[in-house]
This record gives sequence, C-alpha cells and structure tokens, in this order.
Amino acid sequence: MKNYLKHLAAATLAAASLNANAATYLDATGETIFGGILDITSVEVNHTATDLIFKINLAGDPVATDWGKYMIGLDTVAGGDNVGNGWARPISLSGMDYWVGAWVDSGNGAEVYKYTAGWGIQSATYALNLDNIGVIKNTSSLTVQFKYSGLGITPGTAFLFDVYSSGGGGTDGAVDALSASTQSIANWGDAFATQSPLSYTIPQVPEPTSLVMLGLGATLVINRMRRR
Repeated sequence: MKNYLKHLAAATLAAASLNANAATYLDATGETIFGGILDITSVEVNHTATDLIFKINLAGDPVATDWGKYMIGLDTVAGGDNVGNGWARPISLSGMDYWVGAWVDSGNGAEVYKYTAGWGIQSATYALNLDNIGVIKNTSSLTVQFKYSGLGITPGTAFLFDVYSSGGGGTDGAVDALSASTQSIANWGDAFATQSPLSYTIPQVPEPTSLVMLGLGATLVINRMRRR
C-alpha cells in the first residue's frame, strides 16, 4: 500500500510537471512605429500533453481594431531558413523551420508553414488542419494553440522562437518583435532579423508503466481487504 501511494504521488507530480515550464516573456512597450494592437507587452508560453500555447498580450484592443497580423518563427530542428519565412515577409530567424501566421479579422485564422528547401503550407484553420491550430482573442490579447508533434518539437529538448506583429500588407515587416527591447523597424517594409531568440522546453515525462501495474495490484489488495 505504501509503495502504491508513493508511485501514485510520483505520477501526480510527473503529470503536474507537464505545465511546470509555463513562462512569461516580457517586452518593452511604446517602441513600435504604430502602438496599440501591434505593441506586444508580453507573451505567455504554455503547453498541454499535446499542444503548445502562445498568448500574445497587446497594448491595444484587437477586438475593436482587428487588422493586425501576428506571427511566430520557430527553430526546432537542425537546418532551416536563415533569410525568410512562410509569408515571404522581410522577417527572419536563423534556422527557422516553422512559421505560424495568425490574423484576428474575418473570424480569426492561422496557418502553419514548414521549411524543407522551401516554404510550404502544412496546416490552416480554413483547410486541412493537421496541427489543429486555432486562434481566439479578447480585448487585450490573442491566443494561438496548436499540436507540437508535427512541428519538430521534442519534449525534453529546448526550441527557439520569436513572436512578431505586423500589418496587413504582404511586404510589411516586424513592427514589433518580442526579442527586441527597442524599435524593430522604422518603416513598414524594413527588414528585421531576430538576433536573440527566446527558448522554451516542454519537460519530458516518463511513461507511468510501473504505476499501472502497481495500481492494479494495489486495487486488488484494497478490494480484498474491504471484503474481509
């Protein structure tokens, strides 16, 4: 019985550790060429057993003013693109493998692009959605959630990322970047390259195989004791 309770407690702690690395990354405010909905104040990164969650907090209200675009560059495996991204905007992160682009107008939406010698779309809220990506917003933030198994993200291994805001023009750059504490660009079409990407790790939780076996045995013991 004591062993069962010990393993049960260990499994409970292991399950809780799935969210142990939730982190908030702060960003300076007022450093953008346009404030409000493009001014990132912080990004909260969290995860479940299957999904990665980015909550992008803003100085403005993306419900009242919804033309902003919000993007995440991810470096998850070796290789990747050093000069571009899935939307072909003047934004780069060395070794970028995946690009998540989101918008909060027209009912909200997002796309996931993968780089393999070139950028190709992998998922979209309006089409085949292998990564189950989704976007929700409120008056001060938007949250992008997607499965991480298809994005080269491995529990126990850190991946690098940056978060950007931009306008609706196809050549608009990173008006604000989470990695930059100063103004990222001076004009809409200026290029921005992430110099100091952020890091996040989803903890690796071992399979509770022994718990299942011990739990069954303990249950049988408890049932026998009760029948006495």
